[in-house]
Amino acid sequence: MRKAFTMIELLVVIGLIGVLMATLAVSFSGGTESARAAQCLANMKSLANGVQAYVGGEGRYPLAGSLEALGFDESQGVRNVKKVYREWKGWISWNSRETYKSRPQNHSSSMSWFTSTYSTDLDAREFALTNGAIWTAMSGSATCYRCPNHTRVLKGSNPNWSYVMNAFFGWDYSLGSDAVAVNDPRLLREYVTRADRRLLFAEIPFASYTGDTPNTDSGSGTACDCVLQYKGTGPNPESIGFNHKSGRDITAHIVFADGHAEKLLYKEKQDVQELTRWLCEARDVAYNASSGRYEELK
Repeated sequence: MRKAFTMIELLVVIGLIGVLMATLAVSFSGGTESARAAQCLANMKSLANGVQAYVGGEGRYPLAGSLEALGFDESQGVRNVKKVYREWKGWISWNSRETYKSRPQNHSSSMSWFTSTYSTDLDAREFALTNGAIWTAMSGSATCYRCPNHTRVLKGSNPNWSYVMNAFFGWDYSLGSDAVAVNDPRLLREYVTRADRRLLFAEIPFASYTGDTPNTDSGSGTACDCVLQYKGTGPNPESIGFNHKSGRDITAHIVFADGHAEKLLYKEKQDVQELTRWLCEARDVAYNASSGRYEELK
């Protein structure tokens, strides 16, 4: 005669099932985070490829941020009829769909164009991508501009974009005398030395793993535009984002001007702003396990 389960045996079985379910849940969660991290890294490589395609066609890098260039209205076949301002596109554009049609005068005097350019309005932010310098090279897809982990942080709503380009490659109002002009030779392929060490793209800091409380809304004001303002204004320059976590490891994804990508490991001793400046300026940097931080090689 077959014996029935005792209460103790039944509780043991239920307990084992609970442990297995918890283990599977943890594994699935880790796998999902790994998948998001892998997709983010693939996105950055795609953006870098888009930049390389632009460099191949133009002989220079695209601007990190749009700027205005003074030109002339030659619609009547006569030069110098009327001075007009036109956009010189950055890798992500201004929201300039109608701006220059209605207002040919300079828009940068009050800086209001900068904060309104990277708008949270859906139409405006989509135009900022499609009007950008590398949009054609991205095969008309906005997917590569957004980290899936960023979307998760925003609880499912799409961010405008998740990445920033090194201000070395383009105009940024906070850089003052260091600003790059439209035809600045520093943008030429031949000028960009140490491309294997010079940061091209990093992530906007949208996670709080490093103890800060970042603004997760890319596209709302100068703090979350498309330019990594590593020199910044005052004591708080911008820094790369460490937005991915696997176990105890917190990592950042970056891609360099030659197109290769890397992961950086965050430690509490790390000065992220200092590390960001080293990367943007193409310094020699290496991780020192004994000190628990990245250090500049002298």
